[in-house]
Amino acid sequence: MHIIKKLLIGSPVFLLFSFFIAETAIAADSIKPSIDTIGLSIAVIVAAIATIITFFTLGGIKYVTPENVLNTEVRKSLYNYIDERPGSHLREIARELDLKPSNAAWHLRKLEQTNLVRSRTIGGKRVYYLVEGGVDARREAIAEAVLRNKNARDIMLYLQGNPGKHLLEIANALDLNHHTVKWHIKKMYLAELIDGDTSNSAYPVYYPTDIGIQAVSNFSHHLKKLGKAA
Repeated sequence: MHIIKKLLIGSPVFLLFSFFIAETAIAADSIKPSIDTIGLSIAVIVAAIATIITFFTLGGIKYVTPENVLNTEVRKSLYNYIDERPGSHLREIARELDLKPSNAAWHLRKLEQTNLVRSRTIGGKRVYYLVEGGVDARREAIAEAVLRNKNARDIMLYLQGNPGKHLLEIANALDLNHHTVKWHIKKMYLAELIDGDTSNSAYPVYYPTDIGIQAVSNFSHHLKKLGKAA
């Protein structure tokens, strides 16, 4: 398969040089051959041969495929990090793995192009998760991305212990600005971490979903593990 790819790519190069050589030969036939013309033809032929040899000996263009994408240490590290921390955003990943953001972004694109990783923008940040886990991995990634904010975690924990509270009650209980609570409530609602009862449109109340309860439990457990490791 690799030989076929090389031939497919190398053939246009070879044909281009062959065409150039033929044109040179025709031009040479139409005039009296000279040492300069002969020398030019030899130089072109040598250059063509050298180009083709270099192409094949150096392996040609390297294709990134699902089979070889993890052959580099940096992409393997990125994949493993996202596996352990779904929902991580670019700058966090780059910081934790000691990579330049531009370098991390380039390799992450390769992981996305080979359908090993997917990304989604949450709260203005692009977060990543593995394709392998399907819908569950996506949901977990989004939940973790939302719950990384302390205010969001506090709101979730408060609703877990006090379901059915409206926005102002949550804001007063946690001593937060009601606009801040509203912003986090919107994100958590979209992430299916909470549900709402809007029968009283003036004061809709909110409840944690099973997904939300599980997500905040998982995240709290993860934070404890990080604390012990530190």
